[in-house]
Amino acid sequence: MRFMSSRMDSFPKCSVCQQQFTLNGPAPYLLPCLHVVCETCVTSAAGGVISCSTCQREVNLTDTHFQKDVVRQKEIFHLTVKHRPTELLCTHEDDGNQAVCWCQDCEDLLCEYCQNMHSNFKVTRSHVVQNFADLEPTFWTVQNFCSIHKYEPLYLFDKSCRKLICARCRIEDHVDHEVEKVDVAAETLTQQLEYHKNELSTLQTRHQAYMQSIRQGTESTDATHNSLKENIRHIFQSLRSQLDQREKDILIDLENHTKETKATQHALLTACEEDKKTCTRVLDYINNVFLFASKSDILGLERYVGEMTRTCLDTAAPQTYAVPTAVFNTNSLSKLKATVSGFGAILTMDMDGKSEIIADRGTQTDDDFMADVEMKHKMDMEELKTKIDSDEKHIESLTKLSDKLNSEIESLKSRIDEKEAIEKKDAKTIDFLLGVTGVVGECDVHLLKTGAVDRSFMLKCIPLKYDKDRVNLDCVHINTEGDLVNSKPGTRPAGEGRLKKYEGTCSTAPLLMDGCPQYWEVENRVSLDKPLPKTWLILEVGVCREEQRDVTHWIGRRPHSYCMIVSHCTTHSGICRKIWKEGKRVLHLPDTLPNTAGASHTLHYGVVYDGARKKIVFIDVKEKKVMSTLDNVDCSEPLWPMFGVYNAHLLTVSMRLVVGSDINMTEEKKAMIVKSLS
Repeated sequence: MRFMSSRMDSFPKCSVCQQQFTLNGPAPYLLPCLHVVCETCVTSAAGGVISCSTCQREVNLTDTHFQKDVVRQKEIFHLTVKHRPTELLCTHEDDGNQAVCWCQDCEDLLCEYCQNMHSNFKVTRSHVVQNFADLEPTFWTVQNFCSIHKYEPLYLFDKSCRKLICARCRIEDHVDHEVEKVDVAAETLTQQLEYHKNELSTLQTRHQAYMQSIRQGTESTDATHNSLKENIRHIFQSLRSQLDQREKDILIDLENHTKETKATQHALLTACEEDKKTCTRVLDYINNVFLFASKSDILGLERYVGEMTRTCLDTAAPQTYAVPTAVFNTNSLSKLKATVSGFGAILTMDMDGKSEIIADRGTQTDDDFMADVEMKHKMDMEELKTKIDSDEKHIESLTKLSDKLNSEIESLKSRIDEKEAIEKKDAKTIDFLLGVTGVVGECDVHLLKTGAVDRSFMLKCIPLKYDKDRVNLDCVHINTEGDLVNSKPGTRPAGEGRLKKYEGTCSTAPLLMDGCPQYWEVENRVSLDKPLPKTWLILEVGVCREEQRDVTHWIGRRPHSYCMIVSHCTTHSGICRKIWKEGKRVLHLPDTLPNTAGASHTLHYGVVYDGARKKIVFIDVKEKKVMSTLDNVDCSEPLWPMFGVYNAHLLTVSMRLVVGSDINMTEEKKAMIVKSLS
């Protein structure tokens, strides 16, 4: 029974429903974390989100395109051949006979009869047919044919579309694309997988060394514990009658300190074991790729394997563990012993101090009294000698501790000097960049990469301002606090050049074209008076060319425009965020706030414009995440920041610009921006 159970456990399981995969059951699909999910769970996922029970990672089905896990499909086939051969029936004639072999070229299971027929036909005589007993894992080289042009082999890989194409596809729909032969593309990615494998093998060795270091640290902690315990007992032997309670307290402190230290080490060991498991899993999967995947399969796997490899490397533990060593603080011990050693000495006493001695002498002879004094003096001398010996040992221990502390102080000074040097270098770098780019006034500058003298790594929090002379006063106005509000002003000052169609305003000047990333934020206070119908807008923030600023009431559907809008959505029956690029919607994020009367919310968004990298990034500041990164932005002409607020008869919107030094630029926010621009 144990053998049967081990064979059953060898089959892969779905990471959601935990059901084992079978050859004729639901197909396995590959998650970005390299775990596997069955087709049933993919099609029935609640809320469009799949949660991997193995690593607790959630995957949004609307943002992720799942592909079949061809590696595990072939693994399941080989496991079925090895452990459940009776389940394999002939697929050549579908006659229900027991299959005995596999044709790699036809991808058919054959019974004995079909095998004989297969070997006799001239067309199939040269096919590779393997008996189940001889079947070993290997990649299959079956020729794939184009789904558009029948019988045309797929032997080219389109690097632009990331797909296999045939010769006719190459001269028709893919004529201007960069292509190369499948063998060449697969060889390149195979080398990349080999590189990932070597890196993960090295990381696995590092995990093992780190775990061994932690175990040695635990042993060292136990040894230190035993040594200190013995030392404590030795110190308190001479003062047991008066210091028993103190000894118990210190022993309890030692036990607690040891438990905390070992608990920390256990936590580190557990975390490292989990990291090692993840590393081993990815490494095993790569090994299976080499066993089961064809060259065309490898092309679709590199993104997942590369992402998991980078995740493993980003969470890599150090090579060794620095063991925190405990010491027993004997501060004031010498003073305490000096006080004890002076107690009970033979002194010249006055009459008031002789009462006890005289009372004792009342029952003793002079010889007895002198013998008692001599004995007491002798005991005092022995005790004093013992304490002096103990003091010498502790002085030696303190000397060693002092040397260690001096060494640590020197090391700390060296670190402080190094940190000050880095800070001075950063300050000089910022001064240099400020001089090069001419940034003055309210503009705040932040280095995205420490010590980098490069404009592309310098983030400007630019001093944007609403253009009060271009505000569309038919729909919106700027209040006394300087916020853009979705209502008409009490008075309408005269002025030429105001926006007439766009329900909002633009900045006073276009974005700079100096190669430096630029950043600004908008904080919006939104209150719904009535539920929004259809796809009515709440607000918009984005950029566009000068000629697109006043074509319509919002810029999203116009060419050379890039924006994020908040509006009602008929698809989700709620309030959604949508990202638009060049007149096309590229992202749809539901449920920003409820679409109910009286609902209010503060919406805080950030925008990054990087002309050098041709990117625009939209950030949800409150949720601390990047909503979308738009690539290939047309930066050939200046772009103008735009701000829109809408539908005063249904809701109230107040949009405040957060710019320059008012922006709270945390390290977490900088890291998020760096990741989105990389």
